Amino acid sequence: MSGFKNNDLQRALKGHRKYGWLTLAIILLWLATGFYTVDSNQRAVITRFGKSLGRTGPGMHYTLPRPIDRVYTPATTDVRRIEVGFRLKGDLWTEKRRSDMLTGDQNILKVMMVVQYKVRDAEKYLFKTTEPDWLVERAVESAMSGYISRVSVDDVLTTVKAEIEIRAVEGAQVLLDSYGAGVSLLTGNLQVVSPPVPVIEAFNDVARAKKDSERTAEDARVYANEIVPRAEGEAWGITNEARGAYEMRVNKARGEGKRFTDLLAEYNREPRLTKQRLYLETMERVLAKTKVVIVDDGSTITIIEE
Repeated sequence: MSGFKNNDLQRALKGHRKYGWLTLAIILLWLATGFYTVDSNQRAVITRFGKSLGRTGPGMHYTLPRPIDRVYTPATTDVRRIEVGFRLKGDLWTEKRRSDMLTGDQNILKVMMVVQYKVRDAEKYLFKTTEPDWLVERAVESAMSGYISRVSVDDVLTTVKAEIEIRAVEGAQVLLDSYGAGVSLLTGNLQVVSPPVPVIEAFNDVARAKKDSERTAEDARVYANEIVPRAEGEAWGITNEARGAYEMRVNKARGEGKRFTDLLAEYNREPRLTKQRLYLETMERVLAKTKVVIVDDGSTITIIEE
């Protein structure tokens, strides 16, 4: 009877030792799962029972295995892309998202944009938001529609496309920072800015008319640049010619006035002599312009002026 009990005891101890080693092996294997590797483009965030313990950089690290600790390794250097107003499937664009926006002059345009962003704060990116891509899309859409609602449809279609890209990214970044999303927007590129299909031909007619108007205005500016300098040069020449004629006449009048004054002074001194001199000078001028024939009949001399 005692022999039987000893055999049972030995078998029991042997079984316990077997299960003990098995349990120890399982525990060691479980502890070995705590090793993890972080790539160079990643940052690891460790949580213990849901509470964040901090972040680690690239390399091999160890933490307590799940379910005690959990390791999240989002890529923080990769550039992510999100479509706003459409979805790209292969080479096909689908408009499952809202793309119609209202301009400041109550016109509707389809506006589609591609936005690129990076994870700036891995912890906020993981735990502050549940759908970061959706939040980025909504923030960009809100900022973009807010700016477009303040400008005219003509400006949106022509001159302010670059401004829309800048304002959409800046405004969305402010919203995302207020939400604590932990992302940084990099660029925004407009893909489509067009009126709805039913009225697109009418918008094209307006755009063509505006281009024709701008071309006509430019032609007028070119013509003005050619004709105005020429007209200014001609006006300058006429003005100088008139100024020269004016100065010549004024100087001539002054000379004649001075000559008359001098003649009056001489007349006051010698009236008879001055009259005779003036008479002779006048006759000299008159006779110089006439043909004189002298006839001598022996007794008298006759002067005939022709």
